[in-house]
Amino acid sequence: MGLNSVSGMRSMDLAKNVTGTEKNEGVTRGTSFAAILNGEHQKCPYGHMAKNNMIEYNGVTFMCDYDTNSICLGDMSDPKKVLNISLPSGGNLKVNVDSIGGLSKAAGMFSPADLNAIMRAISQYNHFTSKLNEMDAKEAETVENLAADSDKAQDPANKKDVL
Repeated sequence: MGLNSVSGMRSMDLAKNVTGTEKNEGVTRGTSFAAILNGEHQKCPYGHMAKNNMIEYNGVTFMCDYDTNSICLGDMSDPKKVLNISLPSGGNLKVNVDSIGGLSKAAGMFSPADLNAIMRAISQYNHFTSKLNEMDAKEAETVENLAADSDKAQDPANKKDVL
């Protein structure tokens, strides 16, 4: 490789293909990357089953969310009530905790790996919820015990005269 070939490389235009003509696939030079991506086909898991951004399976309706590459079941307005489950086949499943029962009707829609991830996430959610409820019950019991002890200490019948 001589000096002339190296100097020729510096002036190489990456927008040109091997034959020297510019690529013209609807993308012009200087177009932003975001503009190029807007032209891409949007995806959501199990999107091949979607009609009008909705997937209906055994009476259960999922909504496609192309912004987050997710399918959604139930009300998504309160993020604290939404389980976000990463699916091994790609994308996410977002489920409102009040709509978890509907997943059992749609279990046949999911691949075995996705169904395993869903079941694991629901199991973890149930475990954490039971632990939180247990902690709340213990806290309430402790507060009740402290209040009872405080009442006993202030009761004049329980006070002894010490001389």
